[in-house]
Amino acid sequence: MQQPPHRYAGLGRVDAPGLSVADASARLLRFAYVERRLMRLQASRVVTLPQRDIKALLARFQYEDALHAEGWRQRALELRTNKSKLESVPDAALAALFDTAEHLPGTYPFLTALTNVLQPELRRAYAAYIATANELADYGSVRLARQTLQEEEDHSRLLASALSELDSSPADRDEARMWEGRLRALLAAAGGIDGARPRYEPPELEPLPPYRLQHTLARDGSLPRVWDFVAPPLEQAPERLDYMLALRLSEVNVAEGLAIVLCETGDMPWSFTLDISRHLWDEMRHSLFGEAAIEATYGERSAIPMRDYEGVFAMEAPPLEQYAVLGLEVEGKNMRYPPGKRQEWEFARDMAKHALAATFQDFDWADEVLHVQIARRQLDVWFPGGLKQIGEFSKRGSAHRTEVKHRQAPTAIPHPTPLDGEA
Repeated sequence: MQQPPHRYAGLGRVDAPGLSVADASARLLRFAYVERRLMRLQASRVVTLPQRDIKALLARFQYEDALHAEGWRQRALELRTNKSKLESVPDAALAALFDTAEHLPGTYPFLTALTNVLQPELRRAYAAYIATANELADYGSVRLARQTLQEEEDHSRLLASALSELDSSPADRDEARMWEGRLRALLAAAGGIDGARPRYEPPELEPLPPYRLQHTLARDGSLPRVWDFVAPPLEQAPERLDYMLALRLSEVNVAEGLAIVLCETGDMPWSFTLDISRHLWDEMRHSLFGEAAIEATYGERSAIPMRDYEGVFAMEAPPLEQYAVLGLEVEGKNMRYPPGKRQEWEFARDMAKHALAATFQDFDWADEVLHVQIARRQLDVWFPGGLKQIGEFSKRGSAHRTEVKHRQAPTAIPHPTPLDGEA
């Protein structure tokens, strides 16, 4: 007799043995490792790929994958997993897969591998877990797998859209196929993402050196660029609004800098990595704030330029210097009123009377309060001597940033005609 759907709290597979705690824990550790490696892989391309829309997409995905990794880590601990296992590599073949994927060249081969190889295999592993586990016994894992699978399906859909928009040459497609074949062979050697498939002998591949992130600004032609901006006075509200939106647009530089911090601090605790991943996405969101407000006001996102000097500083500064300057000297000082973030919000609301910009500034302010709290907490641990001794170090970093800023003269932002026709 068929049971009504609400029996057993609406859960399924209650009569199947499913996975043991040990087997479930082993798979969850693999999931956590894979999501963490995907986070770093995508964060690295926030720096190296030139296409703005793809940068923004990967900035979001790297954070959501960091959240997935955090979820699997916490769930594994609930299944009698020793905490030390969270930091270990669960399978050398999986490590080889991602060590190789880090070397994917260019945009087209990278997106092809992510869209056609890594994402489908991850989705298959999550679907297999849901289909295998006893949902009543392992409710926490199955629930998390369903939620994570839904987000990864969204990632796959958006990656496929981005890939379809790329122009590719026959050489690009040949290179992409070569890398696809290499990664599929390494996946087979690992028994798939979850290790549940038959394992095959790993392919004999030419060894690759450790991946090194290139510290070079990568930009497409979607937005005009200048070195820096002239800041109009508050009383010139239309011009000051342009300046404020240009500052938001330019926060892509900060997101790229934080991607470098994330990728080049592999020895830091997971809590640090998770915080930096969040911060990275927040800064890319802030850049999108500027883009969305510019497009809504002027009809096209290219109406106002972004600036480069912060990006050059991010490419030059070591990770600790860059993060200390950002958290203490830049965002920390933005907490003062006036001027600071509160004044930016009040200006957008009361002087510029721009409702969309006011909403963006309101949330930008909230994010920055959190960022300062995070930076003070993490730098207290990261910097030898903690916050009590970091002052001179961060000031030297700020002087470096100022030196970069003054390498070229600032540019006055031309004031376009808004869509409503009012100057």
